[in-house]
Amino acid sequence: MSTVISDKSGAPSVVATEGGSVTLVILDDLRSRLALLQQGAADQSSQAKSLRSLADDRWRQVGALLLASAERWSPGSQLADLVHQASALKEKLDADVSELGQIHGQEHKGVSGVLGRIGDWNKGRGIEAERASLEAQLNPMLIQIGRQGVAAQLPDADSIRAQAVAAESEADGLTSQASDSANAASTVSDEVERRAGSERDLGFDAPYVAAYLKTYGAAAIQSPLILKKGEQACLAVPATLARQQTRRQWVGGSQGFSFPIGHTGIRYRVGSFHGHPIEQQSLGHLDTGTLVVTNQRIAFIGKVKSTSTSFAKLLHVECYSDAVAVFQEGRENPDFYLTAQPKYALFMINWSLNQAP
Repeated sequence: MSTVISDKSGAPSVVATEGGSVTLVILDDLRSRLALLQQGAADQSSQAKSLRSLADDRWRQVGALLLASAERWSPGSQLADLVHQASALKEKLDADVSELGQIHGQEHKGVSGVLGRIGDWNKGRGIEAERASLEAQLNPMLIQIGRQGVAAQLPDADSIRAQAVAAESEADGLTSQASDSANAASTVSDEVERRAGSERDLGFDAPYVAAYLKTYGAAAIQSPLILKKGEQACLAVPATLARQQTRRQWVGGSQGFSFPIGHTGIRYRVGSFHGHPIEQQSLGHLDTGTLVVTNQRIAFIGKVKSTSTSFAKLLHVECYSDAVAVFQEGRENPDFYLTAQPKYALFMINWSLNQAP
């Protein structure tokens, strides 16, 4: 059976089944595809985040240029208030920067110089903290001014504004792709979980087999069974034919005892009885050979014994941990076929029955 079936675009075919959609790739390949989708979604989200950060930086630069040239354009009333607040923060920030420059430029000598350096260091730390706080307040304002100040036509700002718009547009595209990849990964994850559960419970990937059979039917296989006209084998696996055997045993009986009668040489026996019978059933192995399932019957070809049950005479099939039991019309006891994968054999029997006319 092929492991990868693709459509004309090269993407794996997806088949709708009663148990859900199934991708026609083996489970290991599907797990690899899931990992790629998840990694792709993570990469696209990361790239979109980086581009949005770049766009915000460009909008901040635009806002800073507009703020520095506020007299050259006319912001609306709402934006004017924001420009006024930003200007006040910018003045404080510039003052801190200037003061830090003075502190770093001072020269201290001797013991008093050491104490002076310590004092300047403490003062500098306070100013640095205030500076960080002012920047944290100012930057969002600059970004907002840059976004909303579209009416301001400043040559220096126009090219930076174009970069911000381009970065945001690309980020939007990547966010959409990340969402699509995440949705696809979620769908594939559900399928992986469903098919892995089938492998765990049944011993084989039943959804994949069902999807493949629905799409392409069963591939013709070789078997020791001589096929009839129009008959095609879809399963041939090693098996052992077994049937129930009954063993009867008498229990609770007594052999009695005997004693001689005079000198006649004759002995008289008393108290002998047979008790009651009990029956014990067991599976007796009759032959080893091949279990064959076709589109018309279930057959067994052994070394010395063979059986055949047509679908028309099939009553039902029972599955055990190591065998399938086939009940046939007109027979009191079933035939047991011991095989390595009884659930797979039952699956193929059920599929073949559904295909029969």
